[in-house]
Amino acid sequence: MRIRTVVLGLLAAAAAGASCNGQPSGTAQPVSEPPASAVQTIARLHWLGKNGLAAQTNAAGLMKLWNLAESVKLETQTLDKLARALARSPATNRTPALGAGLSTSLIRPLLEDLLCRESYLEVRQAPAQPCEWALAIRLDPARAALWKTNLGAAAHLSLTRAGDWTLLGLAPDQAPLLGEFAARIRRGHALFQAPATNGWLEAQFDPRRLAAALALDWPLPEDLAQVSFSAGGDGATVLEHAQLNFSKPLNLKLEPWTLPAPLVAGQVTSFTALRGLDPWLASLNAWNDLNLGSPPNQAYFWALRGVPLLSFFAAPHPDAGNQVSRLSALLLQKCSPWFATNPAARFQKAKAFNGLEWKGIPYIYPFLKSIAVGSNSFVFAGLFLPPGDTNASCPLPPDIVKHLESRKGLLAYSWELTAPRVNEWIRIGQSFRLLAQKAQLPPSSAALTWLTAAGPKLWPSVTEVTQTAPGQLSFERRSSLGLTAVELHLLADWLESPEFPHGLHTLIAPPSDATQTPVPAPPPGRRK
Repeated sequence: MRIRTVVLGLLAAAAAGASCNGQPSGTAQPVSEPPASAVQTIARLHWLGKNGLAAQTNAAGLMKLWNLAESVKLETQTLDKLARALARSPATNRTPALGAGLSTSLIRPLLEDLLCRESYLEVRQAPAQPCEWALAIRLDPARAALWKTNLGAAAHLSLTRAGDWTLLGLAPDQAPLLGEFAARIRRGHALFQAPATNGWLEAQFDPRRLAAALALDWPLPEDLAQVSFSAGGDGATVLEHAQLNFSKPLNLKLEPWTLPAPLVAGQVTSFTALRGLDPWLASLNAWNDLNLGSPPNQAYFWALRGVPLLSFFAAPHPDAGNQVSRLSALLLQKCSPWFATNPAARFQKAKAFNGLEWKGIPYIYPFLKSIAVGSNSFVFAGLFLPPGDTNASCPLPPDIVKHLESRKGLLAYSWELTAPRVNEWIRIGQSFRLLAQKAQLPPSSAALTWLTAAGPKLWPSVTEVTQTAPGQLSFERRSSLGLTAVELHLLADWLESPEFPHGLHTLIAPPSDATQTPVPAPPPGRRK
């Protein structure tokens, strides 16, 4: 990230752990807009702040988890690492240096304020011009004086005070948006209208223009015009809503669900169903390069109670047998050199079915096969051989089936028991790092310690994505921390990166520095 020059605007979101922004109904809005001109607002964000959340009864569940000793330790480590990264971040041709004097010790207390205090950010841009950033943060006089002192040596910054808000602007020449901020405060005593939803984090942005402003190479759809997001709570859980608006109809194929119920041979701890994939997959070079034919339009992921590796995938396809044959041959061809030097990880063509079977280390048994279920055929894969007969009748939970069939326009549905899945993903992640000879997350690391402590306290999570208009998708989630188990695991991996906020610990840390976490052997009778 090119964050030295934009950090004081963006970290209101980053420090809050948010990466998805937007504006549903009730989202914070400016009291008044500037006169119509070529200048366009490309991002707005309002963050209530950790201190503000602590005063909200609807955030009681979140704050109970945030106040864990392990959470506080991880928060401190993250802010320390981020301050060091910002202090050494170089200037680029798009982001000029802020100036001398922004050392780690000067940046660190400002990051603390961005996390804990209420703030409001706007980013706008005129055609062919650099972006103008303006941040307002609610500070008492003592903290406002600290900001003035610590940022006194920074170039390209404008700093002023209006009411109990400290206003900070970053612009190539002047900072007219700061004047508009101050005018809003004088006129209405507020920068934005109070949202009807009492949201904690609310925003909207144009993803392509914001990515360009940050010099980020995001793989975004060409027709994605605007994203909105809000996060709040009900006292026990975090409630998230996002809306994606596209410039043209999506033309999704929402065929009836072809559920892999007989393949789900056990008690589920998570289940994810996706449909409407065909147009998106067909547009990807990565898919077309595989030469597998037409892509599937649906896909399913689930995990079963038992050993952590009981995680599976299935995709219905009329040509599943040929697709598995082609994919098996491709994997054996492409991966043979790697298998030759990594004896712990090895596939071979299966003898008892069409696909691949595992011949590597004995506590994991990934497989790929085609399988017929009634009149349907599936591409079926997993990290462990399924228990029992996959053709036996073992229906999905009736509530999940009923929900899928009753929701018109539903593209994606995901349900999980997050508490056990957090532990399972720790084991799955450490196993694959071991197989790939990558650095494992050390058991004593702040992020993994936090996952271990918070995981058992997490509620189940439910996520839905629905097509609400021809060119619009809506996202809804209810969870304990706003993230699913696999997302929490990736977050921990990112926060432990030696080059944070860049990369993942798994990909950057030397394997020799990692403490190897053992993976439990499978129970007797599970291997086939």
